[in-house]
Amino acid sequence: MQTILNVVVPIFSLMALGYLTVAARLLSDAVGDGLARFVFVIAVPVLLFRTLATVSFGDANPLYLWAGYFGAVAIVWTIGTLVVRRLTEANHRAGVIAGVSSAFANTVFVALPVLQRAYGDAGLEPLLIIISIHLPMMMIASTLLIERAAVLDIKESGEGDPGMPPAPPSLTETGGRVLRNLLTNAIVVGILCGLAWRATGLPLEGHLDEVAKLLGGTAGPLALFALGMSLPRYGLRGDIVPAIVVSALSLIVMPALAWFFLTRLSLPPSWVRGAVITAASPLGVNAYLLAVYFKAGEKLAATATLISTVASVLTLSLWLSVLSG
Repeated sequence: MQTILNVVVPIFSLMALGYLTVAARLLSDAVGDGLARFVFVIAVPVLLFRTLATVSFGDANPLYLWAGYFGAVAIVWTIGTLVVRRLTEANHRAGVIAGVSSAFANTVFVALPVLQRAYGDAGLEPLLIIISIHLPMMMIASTLLIERAAVLDIKESGEGDPGMPPAPPSLTETGGRVLRNLLTNAIVVGILCGLAWRATGLPLEGHLDEVAKLLGGTAGPLALFALGMSLPRYGLRGDIVPAIVVSALSLIVMPALAWFFLTRLSLPPSWVRGAVITAASPLGVNAYLLAVYFKAGEKLAATATLISTVASVLTLSLWLSVLSG
């Protein structure tokens, strides 16, 4: 228990300090946005580059890790969509946002620092394998499903929806837009650069390695502080009951399913621990950004972000305890 407290208390203390800094108006929201952007554009991509360029994954098969993790994602996404639509009579777009919110874990701002503190750099191995396809898969699936949902909503309403364009873009246009966004995404660029360096067989050493180590080392603490600074903007905006359902799916059902699948696929215990903690992380900000962009489920995504982040203090402690047994 003391070990778990040594992991959880500093992590959520940093988040609390970020929150209090904004609440006391010591720093503005703009500073928090700048910190978050630094983490997303510089610190995390450099950390991913350095780790992928130097880490050894052994003989474990990443296909099994992806199958177990994204199998859990598919099930939880479906449950979240169906349950929230039944509870709130939400339209198809809001249902997709509920599913995204249930299954889109905060891999950068929560899973990364938790795994690094709990298990060291070795604990990042499964997270890096998941991240390497997590953002592309989740963003592509989210965009395509929401575009399809928009068509269904328009058909059911019998008229144009003011919240969406009258004619959603074609599959080709949607795919092209998603591909452009991914290729200019700093995390994807960091992953590709790390894999490219690894393919050359050159060692990463000297001043370059030291600079990468120093920059990457800021990712965890600054990510937590920036996340804490962002929490006041979400707040409890409504849709409390569906947000609680989404949070429970994200924090309990998702990691339970990931653990069930992964323990049956003969993966290294360190990979199972890393994937389960990743699955147990609270709702990521991308779900809220999608909700705002597509003008559907904004209150649900914002409220679920706050509830799941606060509740993860307890649930992550629970999962760290289970996995240490």
